[in-house]
Amino acid sequence: MNSPPQEHPRRGHATGFTLIEVMVVLVIMGVMATGISLGLDSLRGRDADQALRRLRLVLEATADRAAVRGRPIVIEFLPDGYRFSALDPDDNWRPLNDPPVFTEKTLPGGLYWSGLRIDGQPEAAAPRLQFGTQAPEYELRVATPSGEARLIGKANGDVSLALPGRSS
Repeated sequence: MNSPPQEHPRRGHATGFTLIEVMVVLVIMGVMATGISLGLDSLRGRDADQALRRLRLVLEATADRAAVRGRPIVIEFLPDGYRFSALDPDDNWRPLNDPPVFTEKTLPGGLYWSGLRIDGQPEAAAPRLQFGTQAPEYELRVATPSGEARLIGKANGDVSLALPGRSS
C-alpha cells in the first residue's frame, strides 16, 4: 500500500539573512575600509618623509665622497627617481652603483621634482647636480602630497631639509 507523501511541518522562520543583518555587515566593512585607507595614506606620507630624509643623507654622502676621492660625482634627477655617475680616470662618466648609498633609487608615489637652483642661478635646464672637491650651493625642491619640500645644500656639503609645514 502506498501512503500519501508526508508534508514537512512548516518552519517558523525562513533561512538567510535579514536586511538589517546585511546592512550591519556592510557598515562594518565600510568602517574597516575607511580605517585601512587612512592607514595607507599615513604610511604613504611616512614613506615620503623617509625618502626625503634619505635623499638629504645621500646628498651629503655624495658631497663627502666626491671631496675625498677628488673626482666629480653627478646625481641625475630622473622623472621618477635619481641615479649617480662618477668621472673615471679616463674622464668618462660611468654609472656609480655602490650599494646601499649610490644605487639608483625610485621616488615613492606622490613625490616629484619641482625645481633645482644651483649657486643662485636660474632654474637648471639639465636636472643634474655635480659635486666636486667642493660642493655646490643649491636648492632642490620636491613636490609632496602635503606641499613642497626644500633641500638646501651648502658649500661645506651640509644639507638641510625643510618639510612642508615644518623644518628639520
